[in-house]
Amino acid sequence: MSPRNDSQNEKIRQERKLQIMNVALEVIAEKGFSNASIATIAKTAGISKGLMYNYFASKEELISSIMLHGFNQLTTDFDPDKNGQLNESELHLFIDSSFNQLESNIPFWRMYFMVLLQPEVFNIIGEEFEKTVEPFMATAMTYFTNNGYEDPVAEVRFFAAMMDGVGLHFILDPENFPLEAVKKKIHRIFINK
Repeated sequence: MSPRNDSQNEKIRQERKLQIMNVALEVIAEKGFSNASIATIAKTAGISKGLMYNYFASKEELISSIMLHGFNQLTTDFDPDKNGQLNESELHLFIDSSFNQLESNIPFWRMYFMVLLQPEVFNIIGEEFEKTVEPFMATAMTYFTNNGYEDPVAEVRFFAAMMDGVGLHFILDPENFPLEAVKKKIHRIFINK
């Protein structure tokens, strides 16, 4: 067997980073940011604490990577053709995709809300998070403006707050939350006039 090339090594490194991020996500969602130590995350991931630092310089970098990765996954289906313009079918695809991701990755969303509600933790990722959210908000603003909404700023904020609110209520009580019925209601609210 021949030695691995740089591309193969990088692929393995990225896979390992993702595996560590997934383990950290579970640990942080269970214990909270302050109580989830690098040692605990490393042990749960089956690696040494020293090796953890080969992948992430700090717990702060790890949390930032997890949050940005999760948010980037969420926005993949927002403006899927990446033309900077959103049409109604793309908005509805995003709503469906958001609900699917919410349902399939409860630990991420627990951590997401935990981070948003703790200013000292949010400050760790705030700047990078804002850079990631900015194009999303601008595209949504263009959609609501182009579709004749009276107050596009309020509409964008309403849409984001509604999606966050649904997510928060779902992760608090996933067994009893009527996710499918709520999704249908959101679709009805945002049918183009």
